[in-house]
Formats: sequence, C-alpha cells, structure tokens
Amino acid sequence: MANTENAKLKLLLIYDYFLNHASSDNNDDGVSMQEILSFLNEKTGTDFERKSIYSDIDRVNDFARKVGMVGPTEDWIELVGKRYMRGDINGEITLDEARLIVDAINTTEFTDSGLCDKIKTKYPTYFRNGYTPLVSHNNKAIQKPLALVNVIRSCIEDQSAMSFKYGYVVAGGIRAAEDKLVSPVALDFEKSHYYLIAVDNNEVAKGKSKEDSMKRYRLDRMKYYKFELNEKYLSLGKNRDQIVEKYVKNSFEAYSSNNTERIVLTMRCPSEKELLKAFTGFTENMKPMIISDKTHDGYIRFSVDTGIVPPFFSKVFQVNLYKDVTLKIEDEAVREKYREYLVAAMNNLDD
Repeated sequence: MANTENAKLKLLLIYDYFLNHASSDNNDDGVSMQEILSFLNEKTGTDFERKSIYSDIDRVNDFARKVGMVGPTEDWIELVGKRYMRGDINGEITLDEARLIVDAINTTEFTDSGLCDKIKTKYPTYFRNGYTPLVSHNNKAIQKPLALVNVIRSCIEDQSAMSFKYGYVVAGGIRAAEDKLVSPVALDFEKSHYYLIAVDNNEVAKGKSKEDSMKRYRLDRMKYYKFELNEKYLSLGKNRDQIVEKYVKNSFEAYSSNNTERIVLTMRCPSEKELLKAFTGFTENMKPMIISDKTHDGYIRFSVDTGIVPPFFSKVFQVNLYKDVTLKIEDEAVREKYREYLVAAMNNLDD
C-alpha cells in the first residue's frame, strides 16, 4: 500500500526535480535516468522501474503544454542521447537574470543580503558550478526599508497623506529631525538610496502651488512615519505622471530645480588624455551633446541639460582638479551664479 501511495507522489516529484534541480542552461549536461531514480528513492524509499519514469515524463510534458509552460507542440523535458534536458519555461527568470539580481542585491546598500540566500534557494541550479557573485558590501544601510516602502506605496495607491520626522544620518542615528506632513506621489531610486517624491502640505498651506511644493526625501533619513488619514491628500490630478517626470528630469543629484536649462560649455587641455579624463568625469550621469569634437586639438565643446543647482556647480569646480584643464560656461547668467557659489565658498574659509 505504501508503494502505491509513493507511486502517486512519483509524478509530482519528477515535476519538482526538473523544475528545481535541473537547469535549462545550454551549458548544463542534463540528468541521467539513474540520477532521477536515485532522487525518487531518496524521497520515497522506493525503487521504481525505468518504464514508469518514461510514462511520467510524457505526462509532465503534456501538463506543461496544457498550462502554457511551453509551446503547444514543444516538450519541456527532452531526451538528448542518454541524458534528459529541460527547456525554458515561458516567463521564467533566466540564469543570467537571476545572477544579475543577486549581484544587484549584493552591491546595493538598502537591501538585505539575506535576499540572496532566498533567491539561491529558489533557483539552486543557477548558482552551482563555481558561480562567483560580485563582492558583497558590508555597509548595508538597512533602515526598515521594506516596511517604509510599503507604507509609502499604500499612501500613493490610497491617496493618503503621511507624516514623519526628517533629519540627518550621523553616527548611526537621525539628528536635527523636523516634522513633515506630505502627500506621497512617487518613489525614486538613485545612487543606492530610495527617495520619496511628495507634495509638502505645509508649503501648500503657505500659498505655494502643489507642483512648486514637490520635494525629495531620502528614506534612511526618515523616522516615526505614519498614515495621516485625517489630513487632506494633495493630488496632482490626471497630469501626475507628466509632473513627476518633469520634476525628476529637472533634478540633479537629489536637488530639484523648477526648470532644466541647456548649458553650453567648452573644455580645454593640451593633453588629449587628460581632456578626455576630465570630460568623462564631468559628464558622468549626464547626457552631453557634442557640438565640436576637437580633442586632438585640445578642446571639446558640448551642452548639457541640467538644473542650476549646487551639485552642478560642484562638478564644474571639480574640473579644476584635473591638470591643465579649463572649463568655460558660455551662459553669462550661469557664470554669475557660479561666481556667487565660489564667493560663498571662499567666505566659509577660516581666516
């Protein structure tokens, strides 16, 4: 009787074996009939006949076709020579995609590395044969991210206001925190940090428009967050997506500007190598448009679309750290703002 019950389990165990223990990777050499029989014996304590395995594999293939795992004329499990190979399932995460996810988790500060173990357990065949992940970062900045992200998503979906204290992360704590009341609009991710994009309710109460009251808040700088069901949610209306897109486009390293301007610049240096090094450093995370490419003659003229905010001027200043490189801003109004930035920096120096 026990063998009869095990025979009923056999079909499910064969399906599980090929789903979780066999790989669709082209470099995988498949599994032998003896490996299948050994797996079944380990799980049930029963020795099965090979003939019954052939029939069960046919049934699994028929099931795979009926539920859309594979095409209507395809076999999921095929005998190639003396070994069984299994194909891809429609919509299945591929080997390269699974490894990319694990690499991203290992190198992103806001995620818990324990997620990697869950993925490896779920897809064991993807992480064998000497797979070497990217180096894991030990400076994980886990600040209750999943719970907070879920609260924000709920606020966006339900159009609910939320409040929190917002300060500065110093020595593992959040200091100088201020009370914020906002209407969440979207979540953003930049340079290993989640950001909440929201309308500041208090700014609107002072008379500013909702669009001009939009701000970014870094999630690891937030604490004591909660829903505010009795506060009004300030909706951006049917144009929300376009407004958010414009806001993000006008932002530069988490600083926002009401408008993006096209700035034309000319960079010069006698050394083409040093010029290219400075150019690639300055335009990192930007999309420059080349106007005149004369690096072999010592200069390159280009434009960038950017908000005129402090991080932009910081990048302009950093060009001076490259040997013999000069950078000219061709817009006089922007040059004047840069002068003001430099004067303010000079005034902060000790006498």
